[in-house]
Amino acid sequence: MNTSLRKLGLLVATAALWFGGAAVLVPQMAAAKAPNIDPTSCGAGAGPIDDYCTFIDTGEDVVIAHGSCNGLYSCIALGNGTRIGHDSCNAAEACGAAGAFEGSGSIGNGSCNGFAACASAGFAGGSSSIGNGSCNGDLACFTAGGFDGSTSSIGNGSCNGEGACLDAGGSGRSRVDNDSCNGAFACVDAGANGGSSTIGNSSCNGLEACEQAGINGSSVIGNRSCNVSNVCASVGTSGDTSVIGNNEFN
Repeated sequence: MNTSLRKLGLLVATAALWFGGAAVLVPQMAAAKAPNIDPTSCGAGAGPIDDYCTFIDTGEDVVIAHGSCNGLYSCIALGNGTRIGHDSCNAAEACGAAGAFEGSGSIGNGSCNGFAACASAGFAGGSSSIGNGSCNGDLACFTAGGFDGSTSSIGNGSCNGEGACLDAGGSGRSRVDNDSCNGAFACVDAGANGGSSTIGNSSCNGLEACEQAGINGSSVIGNRSCNVSNVCASVGTSGDTSVIGNNEFN
């Protein structure tokens, strides 16, 4: 968990940017290509829109569907082109800085509901794609696919639970297919720190089931595998390679 704790420090640094660097944040007005925000989102008129949604740059090509970003500071400092589906990012700081600083962020429907659930996903030159019904829970996908050309792809119904996919693919590569990595810290740090992690469908469900799989190494886990707490934790780490097939370690 050392890597996760180190990356959690970014939350403090990012918060300093959000709250202390207001001069660089441009709200939804006055953009060459104005962001497309549904009227039921970004506070829905409950308070100033800047308390819910702001943009690091112009907000160009940002799309926020209905019923989203209604938590305080839930979608501040978004990067250009960030896409958020309906009923998503509804908690304090849930999706702040997603896709910011030349990154890329895409969030599906009914996803990223929890404190800082998807904050800094696809941040600082990284790329994050999150499907429907995924990344719900406090810090569930915080910094997933963040930093330096990293990538994180999360399917539907995956990474739900506290810290479930926290920093997955951070400074590395991570792919989580459908209905996988559900449980507290189930796939935290998977494929982080220059590593690579691929997790198939309906796998790695359970407390820390595949924690740190492929961190600074390489891990491939097939379908319907590793569905027991801690059972596939730390496979393929520190330069090692691990391949686990279908229907194994259950």
